[in-house]
Amino acid sequence: MLDFWYKGLPQYPKDHKDFWRTRLIAHSLLTATCYFLILTLLNLFYFDSYDIAAIDAFGLLITLAIYLWFSKTANVHAAAWAVTIMVASLIMTFVVSVGGLAHSLFWATLIPPFAFFLVGRNWGSIFSGIAFCICAYLTYKQQQLTVTVGLGSLFNIIEVSIAHILIFRFYEKTRFSAYDHLTMRNIEIQHLAETDKLTGLFNRQKFDYELSQLITNSKKTKTTNCLLICDIDHFKKINDTHGHIVGDRVLSEFANIVKSKMPGHSVIARWGGEEFSIILPNTSLIEAIAQANQLKECIYAVPIANIPLTISIGLALIDPNDSVLSVLERADSALYKAKNNGRNSVYFRDIELTIATS
Repeated sequence: MLDFWYKGLPQYPKDHKDFWRTRLIAHSLLTATCYFLILTLLNLFYFDSYDIAAIDAFGLLITLAIYLWFSKTANVHAAAWAVTIMVASLIMTFVVSVGGLAHSLFWATLIPPFAFFLVGRNWGSIFSGIAFCICAYLTYKQQQLTVTVGLGSLFNIIEVSIAHILIFRFYEKTRFSAYDHLTMRNIEIQHLAETDKLTGLFNRQKFDYELSQLITNSKKTKTTNCLLICDIDHFKKINDTHGHIVGDRVLSEFANIVKSKMPGHSVIARWGGEEFSIILPNTSLIEAIAQANQLKECIYAVPIANIPLTISIGLALIDPNDSVLSVLERADSALYKAKNNGRNSVYFRDIELTIATS
């Protein structure tokens, strides 16, 4: 039954602007169809209220007509207005016809949720304002009446309460779905903002932030941390000889090798062009030198994209009194020395001098 009802209506992905409006229209039409059918039968055979039964039967026909029209046209905007006008008109027709008695005024509280969600806050305010003004007038007329609470009042309260529960369950679903979708989008946006598209590594902005955090934390933890900057030797020749597509493949595969060879707690980034930067947290200078030389030897031994490569590496010990700029300058200075002294080597730079380690 439910699959048949929803199958003929417009289908949108969850991130489409009309997804939830379409769902509410579909839910509303299904609920209204069931309500009007049950109310028609109750008023016709149980209460012998033929005039009210006629209103409910008319509502049933209108609901089915809107459903058939909506399934054919898929016009969400027009359907939203049609459902809002139908709900507001039929509710207020019923409320006015019974003079607001038998707790029928409760039905008017269903108008704002429909109107605000389907036609917006401005028209929602207008629909709600008109409905509540009519209710206020009917209440004013009842001042001199002796109100009797009968079975009709009980049914009205039960029916409206059920309708409210269904509506607000729908609202909660839309709210949590929107939050979940927004959370996922924020994660995706953050990932894009922090990641180099080609290699999947962190970008320089994210790397500088992580380096800054590490320097700040090292003042408290007193741990030893090291920084490497790697450069693929003669990378421009690869682009000039083999083209930029092959050059991009080399960068991507090189990034994968670096990730596989460095410890899992390392922070690895594409620093710019063919240069890559690596933070080795809680790593001594001797351990960092060994890992740098292992990476250099691995790249030398295994061609990437069938192209023999070598790399030069500059290494610096991260001092708690360093700034991001100062430690990067030392590592970059060591890299510059490695490149000027024949490449395919690892150099270490401390505060005063640069030392070859391979």
